[in-house]
Amino acid sequence: MKKRMIALSMGILSAMLLSGCMPEKVDSEADASEAVEETDEGSGSETEAAAEAEGILTEITEPVEVEIWHQYSDQYEEWFQKVADEFMAENPDITIKLQYQPADQYEAKVMAAAKAGELPAMVHSAAANMTSYINEDFLVNMDDYIYDETVGIENFDEEINEGLNQMYVPWDNKRYAMPLFLGGDVFFYNKTMFDELGIVPPKTWSEVEAVATAVSEKIGKPGFGFQILVDGYMEVLNQAGGQVINLETNEIEFDSDIAKEKIAWYKDLIDKGVARLVGDDKHFTNPFANGDVGCYVALSGNYGYLVGAVGDKFELGCAPLPQEGPEKFVSLSEPVFAIAKTTPEEELASWLFLKYILSPEVNAECATVFGMIPVTESASNEQIFKDFMAENPVAAAVYEQKDAYGYMPTVAGYYEIRTALDKALEEIMLGMSDADTALAEAKETAQAAVAK
Repeated sequence: MKKRMIALSMGILSAMLLSGCMPEKVDSEADASEAVEETDEGSGSETEAAAEAEGILTEITEPVEVEIWHQYSDQYEEWFQKVADEFMAENPDITIKLQYQPADQYEAKVMAAAKAGELPAMVHSAAANMTSYINEDFLVNMDDYIYDETVGIENFDEEINEGLNQMYVPWDNKRYAMPLFLGGDVFFYNKTMFDELGIVPPKTWSEVEAVATAVSEKIGKPGFGFQILVDGYMEVLNQAGGQVINLETNEIEFDSDIAKEKIAWYKDLIDKGVARLVGDDKHFTNPFANGDVGCYVALSGNYGYLVGAVGDKFELGCAPLPQEGPEKFVSLSEPVFAIAKTTPEEELASWLFLKYILSPEVNAECATVFGMIPVTESASNEQIFKDFMAENPVAAAVYEQKDAYGYMPTVAGYYEIRTALDKALEEIMLGMSDADTALAEAKETAQAAVAK
């Protein structure tokens, strides 16, 4: 079905600076009443027609195709297709067309399609990337569907993981995107080695030094590290009450006193020879499997790779991310799905497919396939997921920290902010620059990205 063209604003993208209140239920009846009061005098039929035009379609009455761009491959793509086939069998008027897109230049391709008015019905990307599409009015506010009496999800606010709400704050607390599952950083460790040493995974960052020291003495080299230092550091900073950017003032704050304190903490571990950067290894998977690192922090999704690399060399352990400070925080980093503004039919069909994946049985199965946890509480209570947690240490760790999940600010320019901070951290840890100089340069770059 031909998509309607989407007008591209010529204005500069800007971040939405709003308070972090909880998303509110859309009251369609109240909105309609306000619209009637503000409308100039006219016939009742004209007013009703205008109100109806502003509503959403709630029934598919003719064949419609939903094209979805995604980045899942291998067994994940197979599962996605299986679910699409099951959905189409139950909804014969809807055709789901899955289109795998390579990661290279993916975002550029999506933006080019958006500017040309040729976005697919659904797009898959990191939450922060969605901000640009939202600012240009390319995406559907899913609240209109979520709370609809006909096609909505009952008790959605009680069902959905509360940490997702942080993603929506810079978007005026509107739900423009939704993940299929939840996951984040966890603490991977050589359980066989830990048992031999009589140590347990650290529960706080203050405990990391003792654990890293024991492991380092055992293997004769730095025993601990962050797979992605900048992401781990931002989690440590958020837990301590600091922040990368202040959403109320739009000011970069990764150069605060608390930020410098946490940087100094990790630099000290490196200087003592008990922690290291990932360096040329790029990933800790092989060094960990070969015994060159005894424990590290990485995304839970690395579990599948670790199982293959470790084999039967030792028992693989996994624990929740250490927490220390006034705020519990684990950054949600999995890609999310958004519905593009196309036609009412495609938008509804896209929502119905997303709703299907979020249904308890399907979402529970989704979590077991991706090695994560479900988005909804009902799905977490499904037996298939309970059985999965019983045999998968990563799933158990991810579930245990579910109350700590949140998002780094999904503002325009976020990846420029992250890249600038990453560069500064590497220079500091390698002794190429002092913290004040490196952070000042990074802040200038990051602040310019926010101001674009």
